[in-house]
Amino acid sequence: MQQGTVRGRVQLGLLTLVAAVGIGLTSGCAGTPPDLSSDLAEFDRYAGEVRRFEPKRETQEILQAGQDRRQAAEAELAGGDAQIAQMNMNKALADAHVALAAAQLESSQRRADHCLREVEQTRRGWKEAIFVLEQTETVVARVAPLSRRLPEVPEPPALPQTTLATDVGSMTVQSLRSAWDAWSGAAEGTAVSLVDLEPKFDRRMDAAALPKADPVEVAYHLHMAARVLQEAECRVRNDAANQVCVRATTLANQLSESRDAALKATLELERGLQDDLRSELDKTRQEARSRQDELYDALGQLEGQYAQISQDARGTILSLADILFDFGKATLRRDVEFALVKVSTILNQFPEMSIEIEGHTDSIGSEDFNQKLSERRAEVVMKFLAEQGVSQARMTSAGFGFTRPVADNDSEAGRQKNRRVDLVIQ
Repeated sequence: MQQGTVRGRVQLGLLTLVAAVGIGLTSGCAGTPPDLSSDLAEFDRYAGEVRRFEPKRETQEILQAGQDRRQAAEAELAGGDAQIAQMNMNKALADAHVALAAAQLESSQRRADHCLREVEQTRRGWKEAIFVLEQTETVVARVAPLSRRLPEVPEPPALPQTTLATDVGSMTVQSLRSAWDAWSGAAEGTAVSLVDLEPKFDRRMDAAALPKADPVEVAYHLHMAARVLQEAECRVRNDAANQVCVRATTLANQLSESRDAALKATLELERGLQDDLRSELDKTRQEARSRQDELYDALGQLEGQYAQISQDARGTILSLADILFDFGKATLRRDVEFALVKVSTILNQFPEMSIEIEGHTDSIGSEDFNQKLSERRAEVVMKFLAEQGVSQARMTSAGFGFTRPVADNDSEAGRQKNRRVDLVIQ
């Protein structure tokens, strides 16, 4: 009798702990297995919603991991351990929640890419208008009272390293705590609320740290904590993607206003021109256009594997393909240096033209990594051209990371177009 009382107290204590940390076991009389029907239906709803977003491979893998645990829960329920069945089901639901958050994040990032591409088109129009204005000012020997400075909006704060590509089974108590501190700090800095997620995370971590805790339950709680962490990351990054569009809209409006002001100033300068100055302006523009056409034709031999060539009012844009570099590196490949030798030879035939060298990347990886990579690649190209005799005084270099896409980062073909070094020759 006394032994049964002790066993009852132990079971009561276990159920109390289980309820406190949210394992979610449901039990009935005489070991009745838990009813997982509502959990199974909830998982299927989440899975259907995730697939509706047509998620990327990483998100599909998170969902597939949940699907595997869902099946394991059903198998355990049929002839195994009821507690393990419920734990597997809870882990499956946590996987599904993160998969949906990640799919929604991908959708926001696609919108952000679209916003950035629209800004890039507007920026090019602004640069063209400024170029035409300055060309006119040179001829009429007057300077319009107009700012030439590129409008700027505040840059977003840098985000911590992502955890979405990390195997949750490899996360330790220390790594989870460190990552949570980083992402909760990022959330605080951007006014993103994690008030509903923080207690869930803390409860899981406390349960995993209980003295003499069963290794299976420790692994379970760490898995659940990791998924809460990843939900928090998705929430912060989703807000950051939405803010990209807010800033992009602001910048696009400012660029449009500045472009219109430049066009108006150009018209006002031209309106008062005498016939001789108007003829000189027309001659200057025609000569510049002819030289640009000569440059365009000369560079035409490079069109294809290594480069794409286009023109606008500023001049000729030579877009060097990402195959100049190995993935994630800023060292020129030996087998493509000959293409740059040809570029330098052509550029030396047009010594009056300035060259802006711009590095760009796709959106894979952190913002800081891509920014520095784009800068290094632009500098490497400028250094190589200088070694081939192109005057350093004619060249400038800058990196823009993944902030100026020309294609969709959601496909490999689009990402390849975004990984480029542009030479703007004017």
